[in-house]
Amino acid sequence: MGIRENKDLIFRYEELQAHILASRVIFKPPLTAWYILMPLIFIYYFYRLQKYSKGRKDFVRNYMLSRRRALAEVADALEDDCPPDIEGFREFTTVPTEVMQEYLAWVRVLADHYTDLLKCDGTCCEDLIRSAYSGRGNYLLFLNRLNRSEQKLNRALTPGLEVDIPDVTETITLMETQVEQMRRAEAERIFP
Repeated sequence: MGIRENKDLIFRYEELQAHILASRVIFKPPLTAWYILMPLIFIYYFYRLQKYSKGRKDFVRNYMLSRRRALAEVADALEDDCPPDIEGFREFTTVPTEVMQEYLAWVRVLADHYTDLLKCDGTCCEDLIRSAYSGRGNYLLFLNRLNRSEQKLNRALTPGLEVDIPDVTETITLMETQVEQMRRAEAERIFP
């Protein structure tokens, strides 16, 4: 397979991971007997259900923004036989200037990973990961590097978010915990 086909495999895989993460951090409102017995409350339940559904879609879209851009940048750079323009990400993000170094460091980790995957052969993203990392130990080293980079970015972003988003620290901690669990399970599944 070529770069474009691998890019599609990687994108679909990343998007699936984003949906799984969304299901772990955005909780569906429970349907109780009260909702069924009282029509006005049932309407409120549907309102909350729509809000939940929109929240998951927005989460996936936002989670994928930089990943999609990094993947496209790396694929284009490989096709043009030049290094990816990570500094160019400054123009396309709303990340505050004081956090830009952490953001670009995280994008570099993603770009390195995508470069390795795009150069491999396989029929699914798991094949690309097996080919790029050759074993669970190497893949876990990458995942730890990615986790640390994301945590540094999250810690740098948190003070600016605390003003607008209540419980942001708890939400970020939940996301980080869930991502780490997902990635560890993924490594064990891909490299039994």
